[in-house]
Amino acid sequence: MNQLSSSLANWHALNRRLAAKIMAECSFEGCLTPEPLDEGRYRLMASGHCYDFLARPTAWGWLRIRPGSLTRNGAPLTSASELILDCAPQLAMDDITLGNFLEELNNTLAGDAQQQAALAGRRAAELLDLPAGKLEGLLDGHPKALASRGRLGWGQDDMQQWAPESTRNFRLRWLAVRLAEGVTVHGRPDPEQCLHPEELSTFRRDFPALEWALMPVHPWQWQRYIRPQYAARFASGDLVDLGLAGPSWRPQASIRTLSNTRDASSCDLKLSLTILNTSCYRGIPPASMTVAPGLSAWLARLVGHDPELLVRGLTVQKELGGIHVAQGGQERIPGTPYRYRETLAAVWRESLPSKTGANEQGFLLATLMQTDGQGQPLIAEMIRRSGLCAEDWVIRLFDRVTIPLYHLLCRYGIGLVAHGQNLGLILDRWRPARVVIKDFHGDLRAADSSLPERAGVPGNLLAHLTRLPPAHLFHDLYTGHLVTTLRFVSPLLEEEPGLPESHFYRLLAERVRAYQQQHPELWESFRQFDLLRPSVERVCINRARFRIGYGDDARRPLPELGIPLNNPLSDHGLSFDPMIKETSHD
Repeated sequence: MNQLSSSLANWHALNRRLAAKIMAECSFEGCLTPEPLDEGRYRLMASGHCYDFLARPTAWGWLRIRPGSLTRNGAPLTSASELILDCAPQLAMDDITLGNFLEELNNTLAGDAQQQAALAGRRAAELLDLPAGKLEGLLDGHPKALASRGRLGWGQDDMQQWAPESTRNFRLRWLAVRLAEGVTVHGRPDPEQCLHPEELSTFRRDFPALEWALMPVHPWQWQRYIRPQYAARFASGDLVDLGLAGPSWRPQASIRTLSNTRDASSCDLKLSLTILNTSCYRGIPPASMTVAPGLSAWLARLVGHDPELLVRGLTVQKELGGIHVAQGGQERIPGTPYRYRETLAAVWRESLPSKTGANEQGFLLATLMQTDGQGQPLIAEMIRRSGLCAEDWVIRLFDRVTIPLYHLLCRYGIGLVAHGQNLGLILDRWRPARVVIKDFHGDLRAADSSLPERAGVPGNLLAHLTRLPPAHLFHDLYTGHLVTTLRFVSPLLEEEPGLPESHFYRLLAERVRAYQQQHPELWESFRQFDLLRPSVERVCINRARFRIGYGDDARRPLPELGIPLNNPLSDHGLSFDPMIKETSHD
């Protein structure tokens, strides 16, 4: 095959891969309704065009589609954009939204091309031996978001320079920030871990710590937003540009969070990046930064005093501090787009490698959903290396990941949006050992009930946390972890090493039931946060984008609900029975 033919074949393969995701997720959210035929074949009629494909329905009713089987009017599908255009009436997008969505889709294909080229020829074993930071850059995007690499605001050069899949490193811009009105500092942001000693000495000589803070800025954010939008603060001398400084950094899967390439165990940095990606602009909300260092420190102490969390090894990736600098004029506009309130901020966070010990391996939980360049699951290689059978391995996974998160919810009324990009997994000799939780400034919330106060969550921390009704907070675990992570892990394990999905969820239900029987005092919480009930609300992030479009808003967008979701855990045990309170002592 000549170079041109090979390039076209790769392009068509990328489109089929993305089209399979579009078809599967839009069907899962109820936007599209493919008709089952026979022998695993499905058909969708859209704008007079016939789409056929092969798929296997999973335990969630989600279709695991074979991308290579997708055809349009009998010919191999070659364009994901064409699928979206054909399905536009069923997706209920107006033309403005549709046009913007196509831009996101094409950006995603460009990013996927980089990622797939980097994966090509690499086996699972080779990928797992990469440094964790390098592996993150090769992971697939958000499994639910259709345009997972949409990154509106970036061009091709930006994606090749700053995106995780580019595997490039870069240095950061540093600012001296006068501690004046409009500047808030939380915790202990520590530039010592982020700068060379001689640089820090020079900066501190000219900008002493009592009057000034030292703050990193993403280079793209600097040239696109900070220089023009903060020009008045630079002119007044409240902000001083110190230029590029410190070691090189590597973007993690979340784009705006960076790893130190000089010392992986050093802190991570999370920096404002005003691009629209997946659900929102990737700035840093100032309000949530207030509580993050104190909350993560409290949770780290709590683990040592809570026998359940201690034995299960829950680990806290603490947020050490943060800085937010207000633009000035934007803060005077009550309904200004939220992105303008989140433009210049930085968070210091402990790194995942700093939490691993001898014989341990640390990975982003999203790694469990990843396949290699030949389609082999990385989780299957982890299990092979562990020496355990698949059943024992996943039991350890549930006991070390799902159950401690459930305990945090039921005992303390604290919920973390527990998707694969928000959690770390530490393996001990390739066996699940601990879950690592992070992102306390944005994705950790509390129940809007008396539970957190009764459980001893400090009032000064609760005052700054978003409070949600228990029914909403429940989805931080159920939708975040089960639907957004385990839904994509269990089909892989059924294919290799051959653990049936029905058995996977039976094991999880058994572990949940065993935990409940050990804690009859939490029966009221188990009733509120019932992981075993027959049906659960279906949270739809893509439908929300189709509905709200791309206009500015003063608040971050919220998902919407689809038809109730049949809960695969409920097939393997009764929903929570309050009589467990009495019978569990037998």
